[in-house]
Amino acid sequence: MDATAASAPAIPDPDANATNSQALIDALTAHVALVDRSATIVAVNRAWRQFADANGGCLPEHGIGQNYLALLDGMRRCSPHTAKEAEDAAIARRVAAGLRQVLSGDADCFRMEYPCDGPGEAHWFLLTITPLPHAGGLGAVVAHEDLTALKRAQDRALEHSAQLAASFSGTVNAIARFIEKRDPYTAGHQQQVARLCDAIARRLELPDERRQGLLLGASIHDIGKISVPLDILARPGRLSRPEHEIIRAHPQTGCEILEGIDFPWPIADMVHQHHERLDGSGYPQGLAGEAICLEARIICVADVFDAITSHRPYRAARSHAEGVDELLAGRGTRYDSTVVDALLAHLQAPATVAA
Repeated sequence: MDATAASAPAIPDPDANATNSQALIDALTAHVALVDRSATIVAVNRAWRQFADANGGCLPEHGIGQNYLALLDGMRRCSPHTAKEAEDAAIARRVAAGLRQVLSGDADCFRMEYPCDGPGEAHWFLLTITPLPHAGGLGAVVAHEDLTALKRAQDRALEHSAQLAASFSGTVNAIARFIEKRDPYTAGHQQQVARLCDAIARRLELPDERRQGLLLGASIHDIGKISVPLDILARPGRLSRPEHEIIRAHPQTGCEILEGIDFPWPIADMVHQHHERLDGSGYPQGLAGEAICLEARIICVADVFDAITSHRPYRAARSHAEGVDELLAGRGTRYDSTVVDALLAHLQAPATVAA
């Protein structure tokens, strides 16, 4: 044997490489297409073909030889007649832009989630486009991963959470009704504080779920007062020091009542901390600053304003201006400045002033 011939390197077999690539992508569960640098589809995997067949795919050879960008551009140029067609055209525009970025080397990856409804049911997919170096230049791997099962599981979890939230709301409302039967003043105060807290939360752009928890916590923030004798709560005269201490114990009592209930929000902390002050001068724990949860800081500001501007057994209601003066005097020291600003903005809004 010729030694030169024996030592010559083997010439790669392009057909063998193609066969290996096909076997590799066929093993993937995602729907995969390989495109060359001009965006022409050069291969698709088994999952791609099966999905196309099951959902009425009409492209010859499952799209092999077709230009992916041309297909997408055709979709986005169609005049939509329905909301679904308009949504599909918008998705096509985003995917075409992402594929162009990857093929040009301007992006290392493009990823997006999108809906894709088949004849019988709705589907959700995660599209990922990544570069694919090959002999002819830069191409790309276009992979569509079916997220339908995950999305359905998330929907079930959200539905379950909504049911739990409704159950917790029912629990809180039952507690609030009990308080109202015992002490109508306290119940009315809690309802007004809850309304103010909701307005503050909207100004602060808190997420809906967190705002819901705040609303529930504010609705029962004085629950600990059920342990205070009514003759003390409703007394028009001055309280003795021991009687005053009984009232000051209501945040601790309220926390003890609620801490055994597994709320998805820190309701017990809201109740426990709503008389704490930013500078540490509050009670019952003497907490300061960020040690006080945001919800309790919100309830604190709303509670102070409503207490000043509402009728009490021992004094007439004071003016809104006096309530504002108190908040401004304690802004940044006793009261969270951001929360105070949010409440003042709410109070100054035309609808609030008119009310």
